[in-house]
Amino acid sequence: MNNLPKMSAAYRSKLTSAIVSISIFFIVYLILIAVSLFLIVLLGYGAYSILALKISYYTLIAAAGLASIGIFVFYFMIKFIFKTNNYTTRHLVEITRSQQPELFSIIDNIVTETQVKAPKKVFFSPDVNASVSYNSIFWSMFFPVRKNLTIGLGLINSTSTGELKTILAHEFGHFSQRSMKVGGYVHHAQKIVYETVYNNKEYENMIMSFSGNTFFTLFGAISVGFINVFQFILKKVSSFLFQKHASLSREMEYHADAVSTFLTNPEEQISSLLRIELSDSAFHYSFNFYTQSEQKYLPKNLYKNHTSLLEIFSERNNHPYINGLPKVDEEDLTRYNKTKIEIQDQWASHPDTVKRIERIRNNTTRNIQENHELAKNIIRGYDDICEVMTRKYLTLHQVKNVGEVIDNEKFTELYIEKYPYQYLSSNFNGYYEAHNPLLENIETIIKDSDPIMGSEDLFSDRKVSLIYEKAGIESDLQTLAYLKANPKEIKTFRYGENLYKAKDATKLIPELESELLKVKTALTKNDEDIFRYYFSKADQHDQSILLGKYKKFGIIDKEFDRFQEALTEFAAYLQFMTVTLPFEEIRKHRAKLLKAEASFKKNLNDFIENSNYKESLTEESRSILKSYLEASYIYFNHDKYQEPEVETVFAVVNEFQKILNEYYLELKKDLLTFQDSFSKLGE
Repeated sequence: MNNLPKMSAAYRSKLTSAIVSISIFFIVYLILIAVSLFLIVLLGYGAYSILALKISYYTLIAAAGLASIGIFVFYFMIKFIFKTNNYTTRHLVEITRSQQPELFSIIDNIVTETQVKAPKKVFFSPDVNASVSYNSIFWSMFFPVRKNLTIGLGLINSTSTGELKTILAHEFGHFSQRSMKVGGYVHHAQKIVYETVYNNKEYENMIMSFSGNTFFTLFGAISVGFINVFQFILKKVSSFLFQKHASLSREMEYHADAVSTFLTNPEEQISSLLRIELSDSAFHYSFNFYTQSEQKYLPKNLYKNHTSLLEIFSERNNHPYINGLPKVDEEDLTRYNKTKIEIQDQWASHPDTVKRIERIRNNTTRNIQENHELAKNIIRGYDDICEVMTRKYLTLHQVKNVGEVIDNEKFTELYIEKYPYQYLSSNFNGYYEAHNPLLENIETIIKDSDPIMGSEDLFSDRKVSLIYEKAGIESDLQTLAYLKANPKEIKTFRYGENLYKAKDATKLIPELESELLKVKTALTKNDEDIFRYYFSKADQHDQSILLGKYKKFGIIDKEFDRFQEALTEFAAYLQFMTVTLPFEEIRKHRAKLLKAEASFKKNLNDFIENSNYKESLTEESRSILKSYLEASYIYFNHDKYQEPEVETVFAVVNEFQKILNEYYLELKKDLLTFQDSFSKLGE
């Protein structure tokens, strides 16, 4: 490895722990197999002994039942071997040096600098990602198998050439890690655990149904009892294994980052990290547009749609466009997250982005020159590849080849029409993006004659920050309440700069409640000052209108909470229809649904007939909701779902939610637009 970054002490320590945990898991697994074989021998001998005494109908049943226990338990331990692997590469496109010489030039350069073996194969995938993998995870556990490199087209579509090189250098950092072999063992451990612990209900039911008569049922129950004990042991041991491997995976990411920083530069590495979440969201929202279009439309080039949504999302989130790409600042990661409690996610395979950036800034680097050329410009036949990958991605996700194929211009037009942006005046500095203009005792506020001289301080960054501080404290209080109720789940946590034990959560709660009260008081005072400022700028007629809009929004806010609670509660009773369940389970859930439906319909009728929301209902919406109210559905009958009824109830829930959200936002925007109209008066 020459002068590339070496493994840190933490990396070596966690690698050792991971190897030890893997060893323990497979030793326990082999012991359990040995126990199951011993059961076959022991119970088989018992069956033989019974038959040796006397051969009759009952001794035959007893012998067969006794022998079956060991066989059932042994098969339970090895049945994962017979499970077929459903992984497919049909969504990948293999590329060669002759097809993409510019890309391979970057790869060759990194291979030379890292002195690792070149990838066996290089693939394009549809995603916003890059990864290293083996052709055979099984053989990688025993032999030095060459790795493959997969580069997501969505990643290329949203990075510069320099940023792409930093990402590829990170992946080649993984190429250099022998500890990747550990992942092969963990993969097989996960397969064993999934098939034995989490995907075993069907096998247990088969044992019980296979049992037949009373005697066999008894032996089946004994078999399931043994299986449940084995499951408990495997679950406990695997939990330790997966936790240790997750810890190692995080260190592997830090080390791969260090290799990338050394070979490239920290700025491009950080900028690509900061943009990845935005890019991933834009890609999935592009695809979701088509899946939600009810087969009306199909994309010609999903990646042009991806680029368009990157621009739309950046504009809506105030991300500047620099060198043809959105620039996401580090502040954007923490601006809306003011929580102070930090708990290490023991199961996360990747470190927190903020922590990765901190490490990257401290890594050794050659600091090579940045390259701002768009990465897609170095890919030959890029648009053609994008169209091929679009078709592959649709096939992979089983999107039917029906509907109008639309170009990017049409996509952008339809997307903006379907998802319009609720723009609020920049005069508010984002104050109302996550905060609502709600006031109690508004007439009392009007009587306060203290003058408010200007609006600058009312919407200062400090006042906007109060909104997110409030949300952060509320989130921290929820975390502390959970730690208080479950003190043994987490050993320690950080609050600010201090480290606490879980049992200390109780002591912090009063402190945070006091802090929350102060922030809420400051926000309420500021909201009152905002109202008084704009009220004082309006004439008598407009004052009456402004007062009416505040009162109406306050009423709608209370109604929203009530109806949203009813809707959320009812929607939970529908979830059983979205998964495959045994008929008896379906009938039990249906009984609960029908009981809950009476209360839901009462709330829905109140929504239509008596609430302030009734004025927002279109004839179509009213018809959908009223038809449901007047109907009596059973949803499931004769071991079959009543599809029209199921579709209707889900349509009603979606329509109810849509009306709640849209009218609430409409009134909020209307109030704030009217309020903002006074901004220039008297200036």
